[in-house]
Amino acid sequence: MPSTSRKAVIGILAGLSIVVVVYSLIIVQQILLGLIVAVVPWFLYLLVRFILTLERIATALERLATARARESEPDRDGPAGNYQRPSESYGHSTETKGGVENE
Repeated sequence: MPSTSRKAVIGILAGLSIVVVVYSLIIVQQILLGLIVAVVPWFLYLLVRFILTLERIATALERLATARARESEPDRDGPAGNYQRPSESYGHSTETKGGVENE
């Protein structure tokens, strides 16, 4: 959301909150009703902003982790193409039929 429209939304929300609180004080004469009605939109606005900010942080961290993984990964694409080496433990821990290694 651009900065100007965000400021407009905040201005409208603030004006609406003030009108509701003044109405609840003067006309209805119940401050709690006005505060509840005025606080709920602010709470929802802040909750949405918080969720969007967390989403942006998570996206940035994911990009950072992907970039670091690419930097730390050695260049294995040589003349053999995308070669995968067998694991180091392959064939080292084989057991005999009885479950005990040969001596």
